Amino acid sequence: MISHSIWRTVTAMLLLAGSLAACSKNDDKQEVIDPGGNTVTVKTGVYSVVNLVADTNATSAGNAVELYYSLEENKVIPASLKQTSKWDIVFYGIYNSSVYPNNGAATGSPGFGGPGTARLYVVVDRKFDAQYYDTTNFKPKTLPIPRQLWNTAFDAVKTVPVTDGQMGVRDAGLDHFQNNFDGWGYYDFYGSLFPDDPKKAHVVYAMPRVIVVKTTKGHYAKVIIENIYKDNPAAPSRDNKPGYVTFRYAIQMDGSKNLDIK
Repeated sequence: MISHSIWRTVTAMLLLAGSLAACSKNDDKQEVIDPGGNTVTVKTGVYSVVNLVADTNATSAGNAVELYYSLEENKVIPASLKQTSKWDIVFYGIYNSSVYPNNGAATGSPGFGGPGTARLYVVVDRKFDAQYYDTTNFKPKTLPIPRQLWNTAFDAVKTVPVTDGQMGVRDAGLDHFQNNFDGWGYYDFYGSLFPDDPKKAHVVYAMPRVIVVKTTKGHYAKVIIENIYKDNPAAPSRDNKPGYVTFRYAIQMDGSKNLDIK
């Protein structure tokens, strides 16, 4: 597990390349990824991105401004390059809560029509989910969700569990929110989980689910989103500021599907 003491807060211009600190479990040193547009390919390892500035003005009333990200280079990619293969995933939609792969065949994706070939797959283990989630009614039964479950879920994905053909080109979004798809987070649109607290309506709760990504360059990665609120609060409310994405990912750069990366 990566120590919180070596995480650094990301500061970035909205939709422009910002600076962030990335650390690998294989290396005690911090590596600052160049935000100036130069290509800096990462090594096989585990990287943490904390308080990545997305759309801090995002609300539940409409889609947030899109944020493009390269897992291969560990940095934000300018929106002007959305029709290129420079990025791997984009955070968009309500509170930047949907994650689309950069795939030119993905209808509805900002990358539609472009050269991207990225794909993704949401790993769902119903037995594991049952520790914190009502798998019949599709809503959390325990809040806040125990933090250690993110580490357990992340470490459990040791390889790509499906074929490339089984990976999708559509987005990984909010769990069963206006759709029938399993997602990475739960959106309590009406505040039904806390009916006596109006500050708990329109709150997104991250769930410990891993998104496996095949990047535009053909490498495999696993991503787990921990929060979309500033400073990663365990029990977010309307008092917390959205638009700050915290996630962790491991990327395998040797071309294999081995995601058992420490």
